[in-house]
Formats: sequence, C-alpha cells, structure tokens
Amino acid sequence: MSAYSRPPRNTPSPSPQNQPQKTGENQEIRIDGRGQILAMLEAADPAFRESLLKRLAARDFDLAKELRSSLKQPRYR
Repeated sequence: MSAYSRPPRNTPSPSPQNQPQKTGENQEIRIDGRGQILAMLEAADPAFRESLLKRLAARDFDLAKELRSSLKQPRYR
C-alpha cells in the first residue's frame, strides 16, 4: 500500500482575502482569489474580458459589478 495521502482541501477563510491557508506542518499557501481574477481580466483582451464578465453577471451580478468597478481603478503593486 502506498504512503500517499490526499492533501487537505482549501477551506474558505473567515477573515479577509490574502490570508494564508495551512496545508501541512510548516507550509502555507496564500490565496488571493479576487486579485488573481482581476489580474486575469486585466491581461485579457477587451472582447474576452467582456464575455467573461457578462457570463459571470448572469450567475453573480454583484461580484461582476465589483470586479468591473475594481478594473476601473488603478492598481498599485
């Protein structure tokens, strides 16, 4: 029998985004879902970006609205 064990699932953090998720003894993975989505949308060509936002709005209008608003604001890295 193999010593492989399934890694734990990422669970939603109760605190704001960019909080570390524990995955092992000393290992952490930072998850910034909204930041990653914004980066993807910023890199996408305008037609594809609009297509994604329209499809998202059909499922989660408030999230699509929030992302559109964030895209209009300059991001500082």
